[in-house]
Amino acid sequence: MTAGAVRAGRGVTVVGMAGLVALTGGWLLLDAGPLRTAVGWAAVAALAGCVLALTGVVLRAGRVTPAQGYGLALDAARAPAPGAGAALPAELHGSRWPWARVTAVALAVPTALVLFCALGAGTPDRGAVPGRIAAADYVIKELPVVAVGGVERAGSSSRASSEADYTVRLPAPHGSAAVPATFRAAVHRGVRQVGETLPVAYVPQRPGLGAVGADTRSAVEALLAGRTLPYGTAAVAGLLWGAAALAAVCVGTAVTGPPRRGRRMGKDWVALRVTAAGVAEHVERPTGDDAGPGAHAGPDTGSGPGSDSGSDSGSGSGKSSARYACLILHTDTVTAVTAIDPGTDTGAATGTRTDVGTAPGTGTAPDTDPGTGPGPGTAPGPGDVPLRLAASHRRAAPLLTGAAGWLLWKPAGPRGKVPADFVADDGWQLPGRLPAAEAARIAAARAPAPFTVDAARRTRLLELGSHWTRTVPAGVLLGAAVSVTAAGVLLLPVDGGWRAWTAVAGALAPLLCWMITGLFGAPRATSPGAPVEAGPPA
Repeated sequence: MTAGAVRAGRGVTVVGMAGLVALTGGWLLLDAGPLRTAVGWAAVAALAGCVLALTGVVLRAGRVTPAQGYGLALDAARAPAPGAGAALPAELHGSRWPWARVTAVALAVPTALVLFCALGAGTPDRGAVPGRIAAADYVIKELPVVAVGGVERAGSSSRASSEADYTVRLPAPHGSAAVPATFRAAVHRGVRQVGETLPVAYVPQRPGLGAVGADTRSAVEALLAGRTLPYGTAAVAGLLWGAAALAAVCVGTAVTGPPRRGRRMGKDWVALRVTAAGVAEHVERPTGDDAGPGAHAGPDTGSGPGSDSGSDSGSGSGKSSARYACLILHTDTVTAVTAIDPGTDTGAATGTRTDVGTAPGTGTAPDTDPGTGPGPGTAPGPGDVPLRLAASHRRAAPLLTGAAGWLLWKPAGPRGKVPADFVADDGWQLPGRLPAAEAARIAAARAPAPFTVDAARRTRLLELGSHWTRTVPAGVLLGAAVSVTAAGVLLLPVDGGWRAWTAVAGALAPLLCWMITGLFGAPRATSPGAPVEAGPPA
């Protein structure tokens, strides 16, 4: 069931996001007709299938805590491998799914909000009269209002938006008497008075079909096309949605780094023999700061190692410095790959080695207890390397502490974070990112020394969040089911005031169910033999 849960999570990530985007885009951008109907109901069916798939995974395999989910991923990634000091793998796995999951979550939230706002405010059916006019040879002209009735204002101001029944006279063919036609129209500012004009759509040869009007020509065209929202409103919603999508991509890239393809080690790669020693906070100094490229926060930093990000001001220079949690990798030596032949299957390759770690008796390991901050005398030494993971460092540290292997990366620019991989001796490869300043400092000090690269060695990719499907709380599943049901109901071509309340319920259901079921407490594990994870100490 372990592999099945991972596949289900990837499927839900792709299908669920595609269904949500298709439903929102179809409702905002497509005209009334069979295509919009088919897209809408297919998207709702896809979302319902995702909820059922998640529920099935939880019922069959049992619910576990997030920390236990990390443990399941680690157990699945372990494979028989040579012992300590084993040869380096010549090829590394790509890593795309962590970025996809974070980006999907960051995009799903604003997309759902845009969707339910559009579903609640939109017109699900253009009505019989606009349909008959749109099917005929109509024209749109400015016609004077001859009567106004049934006024409903949105506020007490005379310039508040309103809806009213407007009556105009439609020119009749062949010089006959004008035909009166009444339609209900929304006006954004105030109420049109008798004698003022409105853009009106009608069929000159068949004035008896009636008329459709609005305060702008584009709004009339949208009504005839069966758009759920006026063109201007849909354009604004689309721009906001596009900005949210761009922000989601930025969030995913900032949290996990850009997606990685499979890579082959080259001459300019750096390899470092390390041992995972726990979690600590890394302080990244701005370039040119007197404090140097970076430092590990001590016990009086005001932030424990369990926090994943933060910021503070730099010393004397006044520049800001970034603070974030990292997995601390302890090492006494640095080995930089400088001459690997990509065409060599196995055998030794030349490299460089220099001692840049702590001297014997200096420096100590970082704090390995995820529930407490680093205490006095437990700050990492200068030979420790911070590795930023796309996961909770507090949960990952107890599982990874003590693992030995190689830290591999290709030197990049002096700013940002460099993609790096921790290849453990027991066969798994953990993607992460190394502060560029730390990577440059390590790669700068090198002395020749041989080591071995074996193209036959294979590793398994360790994705700590890959078992997220088994950690979804029951409240979130219930809320998702309510939201999908609300979206399906709002697709029905029935208008009324109930639509706004249904849209609000659909948008807030996951959050409300999350709170009601006590998600903010310690999650409960339901899988056999899975103990309940205790929360962090107060």
